[in-house]
Amino acid sequence: MRRERGAPVRSNSGFGRALMVVGAVVPAAHAACQVPPDARPEAVISDGDVVVIGRRGAVQTDLQPVATLDSAAIAASGATSIAELLRPLRAVTQSGDGQEPIFLLNAQRVSGYQDIGNLPPEAIERVDVLPEPVALQYGYPPTRRVVNFITKRRFRQVAVKAAAGGTTRGGGGTKNAHVDLTRLANDRRLTLSFDARHTDNLLQSRHNIRPDPDVPFDARGNVTGLGGEIDPGLSALAGQVVTIAPVPIALPDLAGFAAAPNQPRLFDIAPFRSLAPANDTIHGEAVLADRIGPKLSGSVTVTADHSRDVTLFGPAGATLFVPADNPFSPFANDVLLQRYLVEASQLRQRVETTTLHAGGVVRGAVRGWQWDLTGTVDTQRRAGVIFKGIDVAAANAAIAAGADPFQPFAPALVADQLIDRTVQTTQGAGAKLVATGRPLRVPAGRVTVTGTVETEQTRTEGETRGADPYAVAFGRGRIEGAVAVDVPLASRREAFLPWAGELSANASGTVRRVGRFGTLADATLGLNWSPVPPVQVLVQLKQSGTAPTLDQLAAPQSSAPQVSLFDFANGRSTLVTLLVGGNPDLLAERRRVQSIGATIKPFAGRELRIGATYETTRIANGVQTVYALTPETEAGLPDLFVRDANGALSSVAFRPTNIFRERQRTLNMTLSATGQIGRARPPATPGGPPPDRPSFYGGLGPTVRFSDRVELRPGAGTLDLLAGDTLSGFITPRVAGYGYGGINYLGNGGTFDFYCTGRARISGAVPASTLRFAPLCKANMGFTLSVHHFLSKQDWARSLGLKLDITNVTDARQRVRDPSGAVPYRYQPDLLDPRGRVVTLSLRKLF
Repeated sequence: MRRERGAPVRSNSGFGRALMVVGAVVPAAHAACQVPPDARPEAVISDGDVVVIGRRGAVQTDLQPVATLDSAAIAASGATSIAELLRPLRAVTQSGDGQEPIFLLNAQRVSGYQDIGNLPPEAIERVDVLPEPVALQYGYPPTRRVVNFITKRRFRQVAVKAAAGGTTRGGGGTKNAHVDLTRLANDRRLTLSFDARHTDNLLQSRHNIRPDPDVPFDARGNVTGLGGEIDPGLSALAGQVVTIAPVPIALPDLAGFAAAPNQPRLFDIAPFRSLAPANDTIHGEAVLADRIGPKLSGSVTVTADHSRDVTLFGPAGATLFVPADNPFSPFANDVLLQRYLVEASQLRQRVETTTLHAGGVVRGAVRGWQWDLTGTVDTQRRAGVIFKGIDVAAANAAIAAGADPFQPFAPALVADQLIDRTVQTTQGAGAKLVATGRPLRVPAGRVTVTGTVETEQTRTEGETRGADPYAVAFGRGRIEGAVAVDVPLASRREAFLPWAGELSANASGTVRRVGRFGTLADATLGLNWSPVPPVQVLVQLKQSGTAPTLDQLAAPQSSAPQVSLFDFANGRSTLVTLLVGGNPDLLAERRRVQSIGATIKPFAGRELRIGATYETTRIANGVQTVYALTPETEAGLPDLFVRDANGALSSVAFRPTNIFRERQRTLNMTLSATGQIGRARPPATPGGPPPDRPSFYGGLGPTVRFSDRVELRPGAGTLDLLAGDTLSGFITPRVAGYGYGGINYLGNGGTFDFYCTGRARISGAVPASTLRFAPLCKANMGFTLSVHHFLSKQDWARSLGLKLDITNVTDARQRVRDPSGAVPYRYQPDLLDPRGRVVTLSLRKLF
C-alpha cells in the first residue's frame, strides 16, 4: 500500500547556524510569503563547511510566486501525471514571450524535465510558479518562469493505469497503458516508469469536408485547355466557351465532353486521406537520486522513446499532357488531363523516431557556496519515408506513344512510385556548473552572486534520397560563462531604509561562443520592490542573442507534390509543390525586452494572487516559418515562392527564415486561488487529523496585445499582425484569455479549463481573400471518481480511481468566412480542428 509520512522539524542549534549562513528561507515577517515548517532545509555541519543537501521547500527568494498549488489543490486538479497537472497551468508557467519554464525539484536544479516528468501528483506536496527574476540564481537569464515541485519526505507507490478514448465523431481512437513505481525517502528517490500508447488514423471520411473546387482532379479526370479554351469544336457543341470538362463515363467523344461543359467532376478523397496520423509510442524511464557521501548528493536519469507515425495523403494526382494526335483524344488541340491515379499506390508517409537521453546532477556546498554540476548526453534518429506519385514523364511518354489516357494505366507503368527517404541523426553532450553564494553583506542584507560555466557539443547529419537528393552535416560547439548579482538596497526586516519596504536590484551578463555564429551576449537589469508585504513590483530590462537550433538549421529537405494551399493573392486554393526542411543560412536572433509587473496577495491567510505584466519586445532577425501565401510575404520573402511562366504559383518553401524586425507590446494578467471550502472542524478524536474538507483551485489569465508589427526585410513595408496582416494564415488575437479550476472531496471531483479568443480578420489582396474569424472558446472538463468511496467494504476498490476527460466539450471549431459568407476550402472547421470533441476514460489503481 502507498505510505506517506512527514518528517519532524529540526530545531537544534546547528540548524539555526545554517539558516544564518545561507539564508535558506524567506523571513517569517513576510506574512504573504510564509514557508510552512515542512519546507525547511536539512543542514549538515562537516569540517567547518555548511552543506545543504536535498533541500525541500520554497526557493530562497523574497519574490512572491505567481501561483501556488498545495497538496489539496493538486488533488483538486484531478491530475494523474505531472503533464496533466501542468496542462491547465500552461499560460501561468510560460513567460510573456512564450518560453517554457525552468523546472526545479525541492528548490534544486535537475538535468531536465525527465527528472520530474514521471513523479505521480500524489508525491507532490506543493508547486510554486515563480517569476522570471528567480531564474538568475539558477544560472539562467531572467526570461523564463520557474516551476518548483516540492515532494513529500516519504512516499511509496506503484500505479497502474489504462485509458481508452476517441473522437465523438468516430476515428482517432487512443489506447494507453502506463505503470510506474515511486520511492521517496528523505534524499533518496527512485522512479521507474513504462508507457505504451496507440492512436488510430483519423480518416477524412469521418468528417463533413467537401472536395476542393479549385482542385479539378477526378478518378476519371477533367480536361482543361493549355491556354484557356479546350477546343472550338467542343465550344460550338456546348454553346459556350469550354475551359474545363469532365471525362464522360461512356465513350470519351466530343459530344460526351459537351454534356457537362465547365462543370468539373470532383472526386472525394476522404476515404483515402487521414487528417491525423496513426501513432505508436513506447516510453521507458528510470531516475535514481541519493546522497553521495556526507557532502554530496546527486541523481541519474535514463530515458528511451520510440514512436512511429503513419499519415495517408490519398491517391496521387497527375497533370497529364494529351497531344492532339493521340488516337483516343477527340480534340483538335493539345489538352491537359487532371486525373487521380487510383490504380497506383496511395501517397503516404511514415516517420520513426528513436530518442535516448541520459542526464546526471551532482550537487554540494563548500565554504557557504552552493554548487551543482549537470551533465547530459542525447541522441536521436529520425527516419522518414514519403511515398509520392509516379514519374509523370514516363506516363506522358506512354500517352505520346499512343496509350489511352482516359483509362487506368497498366500496372507496370504505375508500379515505379517515387519515394523520398530522409534520415536525420542528432547527437549532443553538455555540462553546466552553477555556483551560488552570499559572499558580501550590505546594510540591507546579503548580496547573492551566481556564477555559471556551460559547454555543449552537438552534431547533426541529414540526408534525403530520392528524386532531389540532399545531404547536410552540421556540428557546432558552445561555451559560455555568466555572472548574476542580486543586491538588496532597502529592507524593513534589516531596519535599513524601512520606509522603502523590501527593495533589491539585480544584474546579469552572459558571453557565449557558438560555432559559426561567433560571440553572442546577454545582459539583464532588474529592480524588485515590495513596498508592503502583499505587494511586489518587478522591473526588468533584458537583451539577448540566440543562435538558431540545429533542427532549424539542418533538418533534411523534402518535397510533397500537389499540396493544396490557400492563396491570399486570389482568394482560392492552389496546388503547389511544398518544400520543407532546415535553413543553414539563418542568422542569430537579437531580442530586447522591457517589462514591468506587479503581484498582489491581498489576504495573508488565503492563497489568492493577482498579477499583471506589461511587456515591450523588439526582435531583430527573429527565426520564424512563414505559412501565409500573401502578396506581402511573397514580396518580402521572394526566395520562398516560385511561379511559372504564366504567373501561377508552382512551389512554396515552408522553412525557417529570418524576419528583419518585429515589435510587440503586451499586457498579461493572472489571477489564481487555492483553498478549502467550509470551516475547519475539530478532530473526531483528540490528537487526530481534522475532518476532510472540499478543496479547490482556479485561475484566470487574460492577455491584451496592443501592437505586433513586423518588417520582413529592410526597407519593406510594415505588417500589422493585429490589423489584418498575417504570417501564419491565421489571426494574432488582440484579446485572448484562459481559465482553469477544479474541486475535489475525498477523491471525487471535477475540473475545467478553457481558452478564448476574440473576433478578428485577415485583409486579403482581393475580397475573396479577406477572411473574418469568429470568436472562439474551447473548454475541457474532467471528472474523477474514487471507487472505494462508494464501495468502502470492497478491498479490491481501495485506491482505485475512475476518470472521464472531455476535450473540447462543446465541439467548438474556428469559424472563418469570406465577405460573401462562404467558407474557403482550406478553412473548413473540420480541417482546422479534425479531432474536435475527444472523450477519454481511464482507470488507475494505486498499490
